[in-house]
Amino acid sequence: MITQDDRGRYQWNGTVDVSYEHKVFKILFIVIGAVCILFLILALLMARDMLGVVLLSDLGVMAVVGGVCFLFNLNAGNRKQAYTMTEDCIIFGVGRTQNPFFYKSIRKAVVCTGRNMIELHTLVGHGPVFVDHNEFGFVRDYILRRLPESAEVVWE
Repeated sequence: MITQDDRGRYQWNGTVDVSYEHKVFKILFIVIGAVCILFLILALLMARDMLGVVLLSDLGVMAVVGGVCFLFNLNAGNRKQAYTMTEDCIIFGVGRTQNPFFYKSIRKAVVCTGRNMIELHTLVGHGPVFVDHNEFGFVRDYILRRLPESAEVVWE
């Protein structure tokens, strides 16, 4: 439920989409797997006697990453992300973990109506905005009205 505070800011907690979480897990496994393969190649080229240690270390790292992803997956669909919308920006998170996305710096917005998500892309990063189905139209229109003319809007 979206609420408006005394300063005119809109705040809500959006439920993170499970398919988005799985996409992040896949990227994590690919990156960690590539690093492990790199270490194996380096061990083959430089110190064959260390190959067993490197292989066991790689397997240990993959097991830890797999375990963490498994534990996160047990809670899939229950994770919330806090958002605050102002006239100038949308803020992801609360407290020390706040990450503002200023509308004027957004280069691309991907509107995923079926998943109730708007993915905002800037020069240095991107972030998904998750909204409940009933309030998606309001948030979508609020954000799109404030984007610069040069921003690309993609509808999915």
